[in-house]
Amino acid sequence: MLLSRAAEVALAVLPRLDPHGPAGPGAGVKALAGAARVPAPFLAKVLQRLVRRGLLRSKRGRSGGYVLGRPAAEITVADVVLALERHDELEFVFPPVAGPAARLLEPVRSRLFDVMKTTTVADLGKDLS
Repeated sequence: MLLSRAAEVALAVLPRLDPHGPAGPGAGVKALAGAARVPAPFLAKVLQRLVRRGLLRSKRGRSGGYVLGRPAAEITVADVVLALERHDELEFVFPPVAGPAARLLEPVRSRLFDVMKTTTVADLGKDLS
């Protein structure tokens, strides 16, 4: 598994939130967990970690639930992975490969970082349409 389960779940759930960010209506944990087919308590922990890092906000009231902390087009896959892995650089999440394969795999690792830094939650949401 390349990503942690928490990151995979977050990347499956975030595109289901209103792409406009904080102004949008909130989505509840139960509905999101059902859509992602994960236990609600696990998802709640993942979402709280994203709230602490500012990628999500929780709203109270009639249209309460979770909303994106900023528009979906401004949140990258790298932002989500780093928030959940508690690091500031992808190099710490995906350390370099050592040994004879390093020369072959380093360009792949570099390309992975590029894709993660340029793919947004809005891009992931296009697959849901």
